[in-house]
Amino acid sequence: MHRIMRAAIPPFVARVTPAARVALLALCVLAAGRPAAAADTDVVVLKNGDRLHGEIKGMEYGRLQVSTTTMSTVYVEWDKVAGLLSPRFFEFELMNGSRYYGSLEPADADMLGVAFEGQITTLDMARVVRIRRIKSSFWDRLDGSISLGASYARSSEIGQGSLSVSIGTRRPAFEFKTDFSTTITLQPDQPDQSRTTGGVSYRRLLRNRWFVPGTGRLERNTDLGLDLRSSVGGGIGRNVVQTNRSVLGAAGGLVLNRENPVEGDTTTNVEAFVGTTYEFFTYDTPKTNIDTTFVLFPSLNVGGRYRTDFSLTLSREIVKDFTIGATAYDSYDNKPPGGSSSTHDFGFSLNIGWTF
Repeated sequence: MHRIMRAAIPPFVARVTPAARVALLALCVLAAGRPAAAADTDVVVLKNGDRLHGEIKGMEYGRLQVSTTTMSTVYVEWDKVAGLLSPRFFEFELMNGSRYYGSLEPADADMLGVAFEGQITTLDMARVVRIRRIKSSFWDRLDGSISLGASYARSSEIGQGSLSVSIGTRRPAFEFKTDFSTTITLQPDQPDQSRTTGGVSYRRLLRNRWFVPGTGRLERNTDLGLDLRSSVGGGIGRNVVQTNRSVLGAAGGLVLNRENPVEGDTTTNVEAFVGTTYEFFTYDTPKTNIDTTFVLFPSLNVGGRYRTDFSLTLSREIVKDFTIGATAYDSYDNKPPGGSSSTHDFGFSLNIGWTF
């Protein structure tokens, strides 16, 4: 995609006079001193005829993100946009999972002209669900969030704190994400209880909304008698529904794990997994996100054993990039590794967060 060329001095430059060279240098300095003007090269054409000049950052969940020098970052509802122009390189994803790459050239109203290697492909804007900028810098390609939560009940003297961190990146052929979350509960005359999960996930993107997931995780849940569970897994999945407001996905496969219980011997297990995820987003101010996940793990080497994991996250933007929200989780294991441990663990917390 990117080509590195060795710089060379054209013969006509070598023959110019010293005065001309000084003038040329001054022009270069002046041009370098105006990065803001150079950044506003993209054009957003609205259906009411207005034009917005700036830098297109991307589009997701029905909102186009544009950075401008006069109004900072603005968001435009996708159904209010009639056309886009930009010399930058983007990835365009349609409802059916097809992906296209290129810059943006003039096209008819409600269409996108995607130019790549001298050819222009016309896309119906109503079928475009995601636009991502293809960036060269590693740090520019990272997205993530951090959230903190705490609660305390004076009557029972039970205190709880939570921390969640997520960082990921997406390239044309794959997605990569790492996440960590922990919840600690403190109460009088009782041992501290903790639930901690962390891991990495990789998703290879295929045609027609299919993908191949791979995961590696570490988990600890003292309520379920689990000191440490380390696991790796993979399978196949598909985004069944994909629109500008929501994504519904499903996946299945195999997981190999090793469990160290709080009491008892270490065991190795083979499990299948079947899971579903649903994301819903409202682009009206303030922004609201709803993410929910449910996974079933039936054991293949322990007769009758199965586990379930459920999580629900709600976040609502209060000021730019800062959110308030709530998180709920529910974990069930009908044959926990500790033997005499509880089979069920659930929790709820309020939190504040920051996205980047």
